[in-house]
Amino acid sequence: MKYFQIYFLLIFSLLPLFGCEKFKKSTTKIDNKSYINDFVLLQENPNNQTSVKITSPNAIIDPTNNDIEIFESSIEIHNKNGQDFKVKSGNSTLNNLTNTIRVFNNVNISFLNNQDYYITTDSFDWDLNTSFIYINNSLNINFDTSNIIASKGLYNIDSSLLKIDNTEFNRNIYNSNDKEEYQIEIKSDFAKWFKKDNTLVFTSNDKQVETTINFLLTE
Repeated sequence: MKYFQIYFLLIFSLLPLFGCEKFKKSTTKIDNKSYINDFVLLQENPNNQTSVKITSPNAIIDPTNNDIEIFESSIEIHNKNGQDFKVKSGNSTLNNLTNTIRVFNNVNISFLNNQDYYITTDSFDWDLNTSFIYINNSLNINFDTSNIIASKGLYNIDSSLLKIDNTEFNRNIYNSNDKEEYQIEIKSDFAKWFKKDNTLVFTSNDKQVETTINFLLTE
């Protein structure tokens, strides 16, 4: 109804006829897309027993390329072992032809069984037919009292394994009086985080892993 009101106002205005025609062409182009409020998409992958739920207050479906633009998206991923993680972002794009999703704009990945464990990054790409999520840009990882910076990463949903490159690990150690005693810094070419047993393994080319311990209290 809103579009018809705007159309009639323009007909009776003093704008040139050419301007009206240009507006009508633009309106026709917009009307080809479907605007959806309270968007919900459920998908299951029987090969790896993973289910994906995508929700958003607003989404746009473009029939010309089968893309779905999703705004303020929330993505929940559940694997065969139960709840895994949740992704929130400003935007995401789902391509129905290739069944791939690109998530971008303030991406936050939080693990559902531990809210103190989360990853922030700019974007990631995921072929929904597989269990691999590719993070091809820098990421910041928060594991409770530990922080890791890496240049890129790969998360395997099936094995709950996170692989990261060019890592810098930092952790603050506190005593019983809640005073910071020392800081640990580890630099490596590669690192792996095994979610199942919550362990980190650092490796480097030629077995070079640099570890620094800063003692803050000398009493």
